[in-house]
Amino acid sequence: MKLSIIIPAYNVEEYIETCLTSCCNQDLQLYDFEIIVINDGSTDDTEKKVLQFVENHSNILLKSQKNSGLGASRNLGVALSKGKYIYFLDGDDYIARNTLGSLITLIEKHSLDVIGFKSKNVTDSNLIDSKHTSKDIEVDNIFNGIDFMAKYNYMPEVWSYITKRSFYLDNKFNFYNRKFLQDSYFTPKLISKAKRIALVDYDVYRYRKSINSVTRNKSMEHAKTHMEDMCFAIHKLEELKNELISQGITNKKVLQRMDVKQQHYVFILISRFVKSDLDNSMLKKILSDFKLIGAYPLIKFLSTSDYKSNLYHILTFVYNRKYLLYPSIKIYRLLKR
Repeated sequence: MKLSIIIPAYNVEEYIETCLTSCCNQDLQLYDFEIIVINDGSTDDTEKKVLQFVENHSNILLKSQKNSGLGASRNLGVALSKGKYIYFLDGDDYIARNTLGSLITLIEKHSLDVIGFKSKNVTDSNLIDSKHTSKDIEVDNIFNGIDFMAKYNYMPEVWSYITKRSFYLDNKFNFYNRKFLQDSYFTPKLISKAKRIALVDYDVYRYRKSINSVTRNKSMEHAKTHMEDMCFAIHKLEELKNELISQGITNKKVLQRMDVKQQHYVFILISRFVKSDLDNSMLKKILSDFKLIGAYPLIKFLSTSDYKSNLYHILTFVYNRKYLLYPSIKIYRLLKR
Protein backbone atom coordinates (compact mmCIF):
# COMPACT_ATOMS: atom_id res chain seq x y z
CA MET A 1 0.00 0.00 0.00
CA LYS A 2 1.41 3.38 -1.01
CA LEU A 3 -0.41 5.97 1.09
CA SER A 4 -2.28 6.35 4.37
CA ILE A 5 -4.42 9.48 4.69
CA ILE A 6 -5.07 10.23 8.36
CA ILE A 7 -8.08 12.42 9.19
CA PRO A 8 -8.87 13.45 12.78
CA ALA A 9 -12.53 14.46 12.91
CA TYR A 10 -14.37 16.27 15.67
CA ASN A 11 -17.85 17.71 15.04
CA VAL A 12 -17.30 18.28 11.33
CA GLU A 13 -20.61 16.90 10.05
CA GLU A 14 -20.95 19.90 7.72
CA TYR A 15 -17.63 19.25 5.98
CA ILE A 16 -16.60 15.61 6.34
CA GLU A 17 -18.43 14.43 3.21
CA THR A 18 -16.55 16.96 1.07
CA CYS A 19 -13.30 15.95 2.75
CA LEU A 20 -13.79 12.22 2.12
CA THR A 21 -15.07 12.72 -1.42
CA SER A 22 -11.92 14.68 -2.23
CA CYS A 23 -9.80 11.83 -0.85
CA CYS A 24 -11.63 9.27 -2.94
CA ASN A 25 -11.24 11.32 -6.13
CA GLN A 26 -7.49 10.78 -6.43
CA ASP A 27 -5.16 9.44 -9.12
CA LEU A 28 -4.49 6.30 -7.09
CA GLN A 29 -5.83 2.78 -7.37
CA LEU A 30 -8.20 1.75 -4.56
CA TYR A 31 -5.72 -0.82 -3.25
CA ASP A 32 -2.89 1.75 -3.20
CA PHE A 33 -4.24 3.97 -0.44
CA GLU A 34 -6.27 3.92 2.75
CA ILE A 35 -8.25 6.64 4.49
CA ILE A 36 -8.16 6.44 8.29
CA VAL A 37 -10.74 8.60 10.05
CA ILE A 38 -10.34 9.09 13.79
CA ASN A 39 -13.67 10.21 15.19
CA ASP A 40 -12.53 12.12 18.28
CA GLY A 41 -15.69 11.89 20.37
CA SER A 42 -17.90 13.90 18.03
CA THR A 43 -21.33 14.81 19.41
CA ASP A 44 -22.89 15.59 16.03
CA ASP A 45 -23.47 13.33 12.98
CA THR A 46 -19.80 13.11 11.96
CA GLU A 47 -19.59 9.39 12.76
CA LYS A 48 -22.85 8.63 10.95
CA LYS A 49 -21.69 10.38 7.78
CA VAL A 50 -18.31 8.63 7.82
CA LEU A 51 -20.03 5.25 8.24
CA GLN A 52 -21.97 5.90 5.02
CA PHE A 53 -18.65 6.17 3.21
CA VAL A 54 -17.25 3.09 4.96
CA GLU A 55 -20.16 1.04 3.62
CA ASN A 56 -19.26 1.95 0.04
CA HIS A 57 -15.45 2.21 0.19
CA SER A 58 -13.38 -0.77 1.34
CA ASN A 59 -10.29 1.40 1.85
CA ILE A 60 -11.86 3.67 4.48
CA LEU A 61 -11.36 2.79 8.15
CA LEU A 62 -13.28 4.52 10.96
CA LYS A 63 -11.97 4.44 14.51
CA SER A 64 -13.96 6.19 17.22
CA GLN A 65 -12.55 7.24 20.59
CA LYS A 66 -13.38 9.46 23.53
CA ASN A 67 -12.48 13.09 22.91
CA SER A 68 -8.69 13.11 23.25
CA GLY A 69 -7.57 15.98 21.06
CA LEU A 70 -5.93 16.45 17.68
CA GLY A 71 -2.51 15.14 18.70
CA ALA A 72 -3.82 11.90 20.15
CA SER A 73 -6.00 11.37 17.08
CA ARG A 74 -3.09 11.81 14.71
CA ASN A 75 -0.91 9.48 16.80
CA LEU A 76 -3.59 6.81 16.71
CA GLY A 77 -3.92 7.23 12.95
CA VAL A 78 -0.20 6.66 12.50
CA ALA A 79 -0.34 3.55 14.70
CA LEU A 80 -3.11 2.13 12.51
CA SER A 81 -1.53 3.11 9.20
CA LYS A 82 -0.08 0.62 6.70
CA GLY A 83 0.97 2.84 3.82
CA LYS A 84 4.53 3.49 2.69
CA TYR A 85 3.75 7.21 3.05
CA ILE A 86 1.49 9.11 5.45
CA TYR A 87 -0.49 12.29 5.01
CA PHE A 88 -2.45 14.26 7.61
CA LEU A 89 -5.64 15.99 6.53
CA ASP A 90 -8.07 17.99 8.69
CA GLY A 91 -11.70 16.88 8.58
CA ASP A 92 -13.10 20.31 7.73
CA ASP A 93 -10.75 20.84 4.77
CA TYR A 94 -10.31 19.03 1.45
CA ILE A 95 -7.81 18.41 -1.34
CA ALA A 96 -7.83 18.96 -5.08
CA ARG A 97 -8.70 15.87 -7.07
CA ASN A 98 -6.10 13.73 -8.84
CA THR A 99 -3.14 15.26 -7.03
CA LEU A 100 -1.89 12.80 -4.41
CA GLY A 101 -0.89 10.12 -6.89
CA SER A 102 1.29 12.61 -8.74
CA LEU A 103 3.00 13.54 -5.48
CA ILE A 104 3.61 9.90 -4.60
CA THR A 105 5.18 9.39 -8.03
CA LEU A 106 7.57 12.27 -7.37
CA ILE A 107 8.47 11.22 -3.84
CA GLU A 108 9.31 7.70 -5.07
CA LYS A 109 11.13 8.88 -8.19
CA HIS A 110 13.46 11.07 -6.12
CA SER A 111 13.64 8.87 -2.99
CA LEU A 112 12.39 11.69 -0.74
CA ASP A 113 11.69 11.55 2.97
CA VAL A 114 9.28 14.47 2.67
CA ILE A 115 7.63 16.39 -0.15
CA GLY A 116 5.97 19.77 0.35
CA PHE A 117 3.33 21.49 -1.77
CA LYS A 118 1.03 24.51 -1.85
CA SER A 119 -2.43 25.26 -0.44
CA LYS A 120 -5.26 27.69 -1.06
CA ASN A 121 -7.62 29.36 1.42
CA VAL A 122 -11.26 28.69 0.56
CA THR A 123 -14.70 29.60 1.80
CA ASP A 124 -16.62 26.87 -0.02
CA SER A 125 -16.26 23.36 -1.43
CA ASN A 126 -16.06 24.25 -5.11
CA LEU A 127 -12.33 24.55 -5.78
CA ILE A 128 -11.96 20.90 -6.64
CA ASP A 129 -9.27 21.18 -9.32
CA SER A 130 -5.65 22.24 -8.99
CA LYS A 131 -4.48 25.01 -11.30
CA HIS A 132 -1.64 22.65 -12.24
CA THR A 133 -1.65 19.28 -13.96
CA SER A 134 0.66 16.40 -13.13
CA LYS A 135 2.66 17.27 -16.27
CA ASP A 136 3.37 20.75 -14.87
CA ILE A 137 5.08 19.66 -11.69
CA GLU A 138 8.61 18.46 -11.19
CA VAL A 139 11.18 18.43 -8.43
CA ASP A 140 13.73 21.13 -9.24
CA ASN A 141 15.87 20.96 -6.11
CA ILE A 142 16.38 18.43 -3.34
CA PHE A 143 17.66 19.59 0.04
CA ASN A 144 18.49 18.19 3.42
CA GLY A 145 16.10 19.51 6.06
CA ILE A 146 18.45 22.19 7.42
CA ASP A 147 19.16 23.66 3.99
CA PHE A 148 15.44 23.51 3.17
CA MET A 149 14.62 25.59 6.27
CA ALA A 150 17.35 28.05 5.32
CA LYS A 151 16.04 28.37 1.76
CA TYR A 152 12.29 28.64 2.35
CA ASN A 153 9.94 30.44 4.68
CA TYR A 154 8.46 26.99 5.17
CA MET A 155 4.78 26.34 5.78
CA PRO A 156 4.33 25.09 9.36
CA GLU A 157 1.07 23.23 8.68
CA VAL A 158 1.68 19.49 8.61
CA TRP A 159 -0.94 19.06 5.87
CA SER A 160 1.50 20.77 3.49
CA TYR A 161 3.69 17.64 3.43
CA ILE A 162 3.59 13.95 2.63
CA THR A 163 6.09 11.94 4.67
CA LYS A 164 7.73 8.57 4.24
CA ARG A 165 6.35 6.39 7.01
CA SER A 166 9.63 4.60 7.81
CA PHE A 167 11.36 7.98 8.20
CA TYR A 168 8.53 9.11 10.50
CA LEU A 169 8.72 5.99 12.68
CA ASP A 170 12.53 5.82 12.76
CA ASN A 171 12.65 9.34 14.19
CA LYS A 172 9.90 8.55 16.72
CA PHE A 173 7.85 11.62 15.83
CA ASN A 174 4.87 12.13 18.07
CA PHE A 175 2.24 14.80 18.56
CA TYR A 176 1.62 16.35 21.97
CA ASN A 177 -1.81 16.41 23.53
CA ARG A 178 -2.36 20.12 22.95
CA LYS A 179 -5.28 21.83 21.24
CA PHE A 180 -3.62 24.63 19.28
CA LEU A 181 -0.47 25.27 17.22
CA GLN A 182 0.94 21.75 17.35
CA ASP A 183 2.20 22.04 13.79
CA SER A 184 4.23 25.15 14.66
CA TYR A 185 6.85 23.05 16.43
CA PHE A 186 6.12 19.57 15.05
CA THR A 187 6.69 20.49 11.40
CA PRO A 188 10.10 22.20 11.74
CA LYS A 189 11.33 19.21 13.76
CA LEU A 190 10.07 16.88 11.02
CA ILE A 191 11.75 18.96 8.32
CA SER A 192 15.02 19.31 10.24
CA LYS A 193 15.46 15.53 10.38
CA ALA A 194 14.89 14.97 6.65
CA LYS A 195 17.86 13.92 4.53
CA ARG A 196 15.96 14.42 1.29
CA ILE A 197 13.11 16.93 1.04
CA ALA A 198 11.68 18.92 -1.86
CA LEU A 199 9.01 21.57 -2.46
CA VAL A 200 6.85 21.56 -5.59
CA ASP A 201 4.70 24.35 -6.98
CA TYR A 202 1.47 22.38 -6.86
CA ASP A 203 -1.70 23.68 -5.20
CA VAL A 204 -3.23 20.68 -3.48
CA TYR A 205 -4.70 21.56 -0.10
CA ARG A 206 -7.90 23.53 0.49
CA TYR A 207 -7.86 25.24 3.87
CA ARG A 208 -11.22 26.40 5.18
CA LYS A 209 -11.65 28.40 8.38
CA SER A 210 -14.55 27.09 10.42
CA ILE A 211 -16.85 29.09 12.63
CA ASN A 212 -14.99 27.68 15.64
CA SER A 213 -11.60 28.90 14.47
CA VAL A 214 -9.24 30.52 16.93
CA THR A 215 -9.84 34.04 15.67
CA ARG A 216 -13.64 33.77 15.79
CA ASN A 217 -14.20 32.01 19.09
CA LYS A 218 -14.44 34.72 21.73
CA SER A 219 -14.97 32.67 24.89
CA MET A 220 -12.65 33.34 27.82
CA GLU A 221 -11.82 29.65 28.23
CA HIS A 222 -10.95 29.34 24.55
CA ALA A 223 -8.70 32.42 24.68
CA LYS A 224 -6.90 31.20 27.81
CA THR A 225 -6.25 27.75 26.33
CA HIS A 226 -5.00 29.36 23.15
CA MET A 227 -2.57 31.56 25.07
CA GLU A 228 -1.27 28.59 27.04
CA ASP A 229 -0.75 26.50 23.92
CA MET A 230 0.97 29.36 22.13
CA CYS A 231 3.37 29.73 25.06
CA PHE A 232 4.04 25.99 24.89
CA ALA A 233 4.72 26.24 21.15
CA ILE A 234 7.12 29.15 21.57
CA HIS A 235 9.09 27.24 24.20
CA LYS A 236 9.15 24.09 22.02
CA LEU A 237 10.66 26.14 19.19
CA GLU A 238 13.32 27.36 21.62
CA GLU A 239 14.03 23.73 22.55
CA LEU A 240 14.36 22.74 18.90
CA LYS A 241 16.73 25.63 18.15
CA ASN A 242 18.91 24.68 21.14
CA GLU A 243 18.82 21.04 20.06
CA LEU A 244 20.08 21.97 16.58
CA ILE A 245 22.86 24.11 18.06
CA SER A 246 23.91 21.24 20.35
CA GLN A 247 24.11 18.99 17.26
CA GLY A 248 26.60 21.38 15.71
CA ILE A 249 24.21 23.13 13.31
CA THR A 250 25.80 26.49 12.52
CA ASN A 251 23.75 27.55 9.50
CA LYS A 252 22.97 31.15 10.42
CA LYS A 253 20.00 31.38 8.05
CA VAL A 254 18.30 28.42 9.75
CA LEU A 255 18.81 29.76 13.26
CA GLN A 256 17.69 33.21 12.14
CA ARG A 257 14.56 31.78 10.51
CA MET A 258 13.72 29.89 13.70
CA ASP A 259 14.10 33.10 15.71
CA VAL A 260 11.84 34.89 13.24
CA LYS A 261 9.22 32.13 13.34
CA GLN A 262 9.30 32.08 17.13
CA GLN A 263 8.86 35.83 17.41
CA HIS A 264 6.11 35.70 14.79
CA TYR A 265 4.16 33.50 17.18
CA VAL A 266 4.85 35.98 19.99
CA PHE A 267 3.48 38.69 17.69
CA ILE A 268 0.35 36.60 17.05
CA LEU A 269 -0.03 35.89 20.77
CA ILE A 270 0.01 39.59 21.63
CA SER A 271 -2.41 40.37 18.80
CA ARG A 272 -4.85 37.68 19.95
CA PHE A 273 -4.49 38.80 23.57
CA VAL A 274 -5.44 42.37 22.63
CA LYS A 275 -8.68 41.06 21.10
CA SER A 276 -9.52 38.91 24.13
CA ASP A 277 -10.89 39.93 27.51
CA LEU A 278 -8.05 38.37 29.48
CA ASP A 279 -6.47 40.40 32.26
CA ASN A 280 -3.27 42.28 31.43
CA SER A 281 -1.49 40.61 34.31
CA MET A 282 -1.46 37.40 32.27
CA LEU A 283 0.27 39.10 29.35
CA LYS A 284 2.81 40.77 31.64
CA LYS A 285 3.76 37.39 33.08
CA ILE A 286 3.98 35.81 29.63
CA LEU A 287 6.20 38.57 28.21
CA SER A 288 8.50 38.45 31.25
CA ASP A 289 8.88 34.73 30.66
CA PHE A 290 9.63 35.25 26.96
CA LYS A 291 12.24 37.87 27.80
CA LEU A 292 14.23 35.20 29.63
CA ILE A 293 14.59 33.14 26.44
CA GLY A 294 15.10 36.10 24.10
CA ALA A 295 11.70 35.80 22.43
CA TYR A 296 10.64 39.28 23.55
CA PRO A 297 11.05 42.16 22.72
CA LEU A 298 10.49 41.42 19.03
CA ILE A 299 13.97 42.41 17.92
CA LYS A 300 14.53 39.59 15.42
CA PHE A 301 11.01 39.35 14.01
CA LEU A 302 11.55 41.81 11.15
CA SER A 303 15.18 40.88 10.46
CA THR A 304 14.29 39.02 7.24
CA SER A 305 11.85 39.57 4.38
CA ASP A 306 9.53 36.80 5.67
CA TYR A 307 7.18 39.33 7.29
CA LYS A 308 7.56 42.74 5.71
CA SER A 309 4.19 44.53 5.59
CA ASN A 310 3.88 48.03 7.03
CA LEU A 311 1.30 46.77 9.54
CA TYR A 312 3.86 44.36 11.00
CA HIS A 313 6.31 47.23 11.44
CA ILE A 314 3.77 49.53 13.08
CA LEU A 315 2.38 46.94 15.48
CA THR A 316 5.84 45.63 16.38
CA PHE A 317 6.85 49.18 17.32
CA VAL A 318 3.84 49.33 19.68
CA TYR A 319 4.22 45.80 21.05
CA ASN A 320 7.86 46.37 21.96
CA ARG A 321 7.01 49.40 24.11
CA LYS A 322 4.95 48.58 27.16
CA TYR A 323 4.07 52.25 27.69
CA LEU A 324 2.27 52.02 24.31
CA LEU A 325 1.10 48.40 24.46
CA TYR A 326 -1.04 48.40 27.58
CA PRO A 327 -2.81 51.74 26.92
CA SER A 328 -3.48 50.49 23.37
CA ILE A 329 -5.10 47.33 24.76
CA LYS A 330 -7.35 49.43 26.98
CA ILE A 331 -8.35 51.74 24.13
CA TYR A 332 -9.03 48.86 21.73
CA ARG A 333 -11.25 47.06 24.22
CA LEU A 334 -13.19 50.20 25.02
CA LEU A 335 -13.80 50.86 21.34
CA LYS A 336 -14.98 47.32 20.57
CA ARG A 337 -17.68 47.36 23.25
